[in-house]
Amino acid sequence: MNFINPPTESPQNVTHKTFYSQVLNHEIGYNIYLPPEYKDSDEKYPVVYHIHGWMGNESTEIWPLEKVYKGRRVITVFVNAISSEENYFEALLQIESIIIRELIPHIDGQYRTDITRENRMLSGFSMGGNMAFYYAVKHPELFGSVTAYAGTYHHLYNKGYRTVGVAPEKAIELFEDMMREEWYLEENNILCLVRQNADKIRSKLKIDIHIGTADILFCDNEILHLYLDSLNIPHEYSIFEGIGHDLEKIL
Repeated sequence: MNFINPPTESPQNVTHKTFYSQVLNHEIGYNIYLPPEYKDSDEKYPVVYHIHGWMGNESTEIWPLEKVYKGRRVITVFVNAISSEENYFEALLQIESIIIRELIPHIDGQYRTDITRENRMLSGFSMGGNMAFYYAVKHPELFGSVTAYAGTYHHLYNKGYRTVGVAPEKAIELFEDMMREEWYLEENNILCLVRQNADKIRSKLKIDIHIGTADILFCDNEILHLYLDSLNIPHEYSIFEGIGHDLEKIL
């Protein structure tokens, strides 16, 4: 992945920019959507930070998501989730540091953003879906909501790929098996993080999860949904019949 990936063509009101990352010692690209009325007002705007899927970059999802951000009075920032770490969990933590310590302060400093937790949001697709969910659950004091499109959570369940490609009707059985094995709730596991921050999440974080039944990651998402239910954590869980791993169709 390259540090800077400007799109060949940008949607209306979307501009490609860069910021300097001390973590990576390099300029990093991002795209930003400013509502049409932004330039003629003194208003402060909510912000959504969107994280792309695996093998993507800051420009790969600006067109599919146009139907979501277009016309909304919300600044939308498309993050380049690049990392110098090869280990998935180490990369997750490095990207977390880049977004929270560097990108968010940069955006708040350059644009008229509403810096309250309620008006700072995360979204993501696939790999970016799990990152968005992980960061929002870990930092409910920073984010008011998270939307995860077809998130891939098996990397954060700590035991290989047992949830990948499993038939939808097997999800409950798999979930019950997982809950009997203590390592599914070990430190650094996403389920452990949810449990540790359950009280804060219930009172602060709006959660939306979207997944298609034909997605190879359906059971990843079903297990997360079942676990949130088991802890009485409110969330919206949207299932799309017959849809695979396709952001445009989910949207």
